[in-house]
Amino acid sequence: MWVKDLDIASLIDYIDGLVWGLPAIIILAGTGLAVGILGGFYQIRKFGTALRTMLYKGTGGKGEVKPFAIWATVMGATVGVGNIAGVSTALHLGGAGALFWMWVCAILGMGLKGVEATLAAWSRRVTPDGRIEGGTPYYIRLVPVIGPALAVLFSILTFIAAFGIGNMVQANNVALGAEYVGKLFGAQTEEQIFQLRLIVGILMMFFTALVVIGGLRRIAEVANYMVPFMAAWYIIFGIGVWIKFGGNFLTGISEIFKYAFTPQAAAGGLSGWVVYSAIRYGFARGLFSNEAGLGSAPNAYAFMTVDHPGRVAFYGVFEVFMDTIVICSVTGIANIVARTYIERPDLSGAALAMETFYRAYGTYAPIILGVALALFAYTTLLSWEWYGEINWTYFWVRTLRLPEKPMRFIWRILWIIPIIPAAVYGSYFETFWNFSDMANGLMAIPNLIAVAYFTPLALKLIKDFYSRQVFETGEAKK
Repeated sequence: MWVKDLDIASLIDYIDGLVWGLPAIIILAGTGLAVGILGGFYQIRKFGTALRTMLYKGTGGKGEVKPFAIWATVMGATVGVGNIAGVSTALHLGGAGALFWMWVCAILGMGLKGVEATLAAWSRRVTPDGRIEGGTPYYIRLVPVIGPALAVLFSILTFIAAFGIGNMVQANNVALGAEYVGKLFGAQTEEQIFQLRLIVGILMMFFTALVVIGGLRRIAEVANYMVPFMAAWYIIFGIGVWIKFGGNFLTGISEIFKYAFTPQAAAGGLSGWVVYSAIRYGFARGLFSNEAGLGSAPNAYAFMTVDHPGRVAFYGVFEVFMDTIVICSVTGIANIVARTYIERPDLSGAALAMETFYRAYGTYAPIILGVALALFAYTTLLSWEWYGEINWTYFWVRTLRLPEKPMRFIWRILWIIPIIPAAVYGSYFETFWNFSDMANGLMAIPNLIAVAYFTPLALKLIKDFYSRQVFETGEAKK
């Protein structure tokens, strides 16, 4: 009877909750654990190789974009609002122990993302004129019998997700970041905030158009400069919070480990946090942040100039490390040492993070966090444009055989249009955001089927790279 009474918006919310619920977390984490065991946890044993690989310039490789620029593009998508609001929400719902389980999730995700990145490079095709045809659906379609159908399903889910979580949600968060800054300089009335958001939306639409019209090369060129800057900006000011509340640092670190395995009491009459909540929300926010297993990043890694598919794995390893172990930890530890997650139980998400930064930087906090939110969201928007374009093209051009140039042009126009209304009228898109969030989670199903099938091959390529290739190129000592 309840199904009959359920409206479409409620149904979408219900399915979205299932998609991002405990079963999905178990499947994603379980796949990551299986990859780790089969690969001997190469992401830990060979982490030094990942560090050396980041210095690789693309020598002797084929592809369209330099390695670091592609890595920055993927980081632009991975490092987003979830690194600030998502981590704060995890602490609000799961307590300090949630950060520990986020780290565990990251270790599993590093290996899983490495396999995805390797498959992207292995399955791509280099055309005679040097162009690349590749991305996640290109390795999914190679699964026997069901692969082509799964690849089409993945492509549809991805370009739907790209419009919501990759476009409109990010446009709204850029405007939110600007609103934080604007309020500091006197924008208080609804009309002033509306005008500010409208101006930001127009500017964002203009600069997004300038970038995406140039395709992946231009997106990567922008990411190459913006991502290191935005990461440094947030890390420096985040560690500043650690220093400000340095007297709580050792206590906070001990709480992370202690309450990962034991219940945590809370102040102010709250019921506290149980271990189950710490595990659930630590894994959920970790997976949402680093996107390991969803199949998003391979849509960019396929275009990297590289000499060996196994090399790309280590860019994936370092990507998840930076996203979750480093940047998410900056947020998490800041909230813990500032004690805001305990003392302000009424706050969650970006509001909790803002309170934490306000305690450290006072009236300058909106500028610091506003700039970080805006940069994180804008780079995510640019990178997800490409993810969506690859899968839009796969569906309409590779599958339905429509002409490529017009379909890419249509996609880029469609991509730009929602930016202004999303920046100004964010709340009106809530149902579509939930729908796209659901599609984002569902992307994992066809991707993980392909990953599970090809994991032995990917691990073989990764081992071939770190056991032989690095010695032949002189990148490691014999």
